Parts: sequence; structure tokens; C-alpha cells
Amino acid sequence: MRILITGQYQPAYNRNQIIIKGLKKHSIDLVEFPYEKRNRKILRRVVELSEDCDLLFLPSFTHLDVPFLRKSISKPIVFDPLISKYMTKVFDLKTIWRFSPRAYKNFLKDKRAFKYSDLIISDTQSHKEYFCNHFGVSESKIIVVPVGVDTEEFFPKNIPVENKGKVIVGFYGTFIPLHGIEKIIHAAYELKEREDIQFDIYGKGFLFKKISPLANKLGLHNIAFKGWVDYHELNNVINTMDICLGIFGDSIKTELVIPNKIFHYAACEKPIITRDTIGIREIFTANENIVLCGNSASSIAKAIIYLADNPGIRNKIGTNACKLISEEYNEMKVSQILINGFKKVLGKL
Repeated sequence: MRILITGQYQPAYNRNQIIIKGLKKHSIDLVEFPYEKRNRKILRRVVELSEDCDLLFLPSFTHLDVPFLRKSISKPIVFDPLISKYMTKVFDLKTIWRFSPRAYKNFLKDKRAFKYSDLIISDTQSHKEYFCNHFGVSESKIIVVPVGVDTEEFFPKNIPVENKGKVIVGFYGTFIPLHGIEKIIHAAYELKEREDIQFDIYGKGFLFKKISPLANKLGLHNIAFKGWVDYHELNNVINTMDICLGIFGDSIKTELVIPNKIFHYAACEKPIITRDTIGIREIFTANENIVLCGNSASSIAKAIIYLADNPGIRNKIGTNACKLISEEYNEMKVSQILINGFKKVLGKL
């Protein structure tokens, strides 16, 4: 089996790294051709490369590349949207009004990409159902391939910590609405009298200019904004945390996804607190390998107190999470599901 991986994709993006590394470990013959522009020259080159390949795989966020390539490519196209552009921009980021021409344009980006793909991969069953219900995609056209984790990048590690006497509650992200970072800040406010609990927040992004002043306004001394962290430093950073915080957004997207950070935290053997959603429950079990809470600052604060005051439970949940993710959702297991999808498209299953 020879696969052409192409499109305007980022090879270093976490989802793509996991899949590509896993495929290589399975000895799948890959031709990798990321490009930056869509033009006739690029199209001709993709056509040339596709002649010696069995199918094309278009990684995360390559929605526009599917119709661009479909008009000249007869080989099967397997597409990984990872997100709906329409749902993300209209209902999560809320940068586009629901009934505007731009909203409809993004809806069409999703719908056309789904239409011209031979197989679509979804990160959760919940996301698959969303694609089917909102864009009219047949269930048989979508397979679920969890995000998973690169176990060579994320694993338990002893890292010296300055505030060793404190319980470090950590979070990293790009401050998008999905994360519900403002609820974390208010949870820190509710726990401001707990001198044994410290919040370390890593990253910057969409809502940072709003969140940082909020922490200052509340006079919080138990929270530190640590700034942006390089991907290859994330494992060290996560391993300084005692409790890790997931996502607490209000949009439908929060209900459907299991973001990268959840898999990363678990692979590092850390106990995770996150919003109770249908997506999370597809893989995790409450109080066994994760702590699920309501979508409020008070609920987050209570969950933090529960873990902070019970180190034995903390360790048990972290150990169980690591075992689950590192054994069942590593790069080899995730890519094998995709390989089975490739074989299905090629009529070999």
C-alpha cells in the first residue's frame, strides 16, 4: 500500500504527527507532499505523484484541498477534517454571525469537502454524528479515529519543581472559547485562601488579552501565567503538574471533542479534571481514570479540592489514565484504525 499525504497541512501538527509516525511504524509506504499554495503547478505535481500511489490522504484542516484535487484526481481521497469550519467559527469562536454569507460559505467548505471525499475520519463518535446530521454525510462514509498520543513524546518523567510544597494545578492551551479559561480563573478565585494550591497557566492566544486582566482585577496571587511553550517542551511542563485541567467551554464543540491536551495529560500519568461531556465519556470513565465536573467555576474548584486533599486518589486516577491511553490510544493503535479504513476504501476488507 502506497499513500500520498498531501494538501495545505502542517506536518508538525499534533494530530498529523501521530498518524504519520504510526503509519511509518506499520511500514506503510508514504509519499509526503505538503504545499502552501493551490495553483496549476501544484495540481500537476499532485497528479504526477498520485499515479504511483493507491490513494490520497488529506490531513487535518485541508477542507479546501479536497475539491481542489478531486477535479483532477481519480484515486480515492481519505480526508481528516478534525473540525467543522462552520461550527468552529460560528458557534465556538463566534467570529461569524450565524445567518451571514460568511457563515454559509464556511458551511459549504465543510459540505463540499465531505461530498468529494471517499472516506472521512472523525476523532469521536459524537463528532461523526454531528457531521452526518448537519451535512448529510452517510454513516458508512465516516470512521472514527481517535486523536491519541505519541508515546515517545509524552510519558511520565520526574521534573524538579520550585513550589514542591504546593499542589500544582496546570493548564496549557491557546485560550480559545472551547477551553473555558475564564472559569478556571474564577475557580482560582474561589480557592485563593488555599495557600497549598498553585495554578500554572501555559500558552497564549484568542482570549489572553481578556483573561490576564481578569486575574489582575480579582487580585489573584495563586495563579501564574507562564507564557507560550514549545511543543517539544510540553512533556516536561506537564510533568511538573499535580492536577491537570481540560476543557470547560459552553459551545456544542466542547461536547463533541477530546482535545490533544487530554491525551497528553493522561500519557504523563496525571489526574485530569474536565467538563462532563458525551465526547469524553466515549473513552474515559468518571472517577476511574478522570474526574468529570459541571461547567462552572464552583464545580471545578470542588473537583480540585477533592484531588488536592486526596493524593492517593490522585495517583490512582493518573495511573489508570496513563495505562488506558498509552496502551489503547498510542500512535500504533490509532494508525491501525486508519489503515483498516484505507483497506476498506481500496476494497481489501
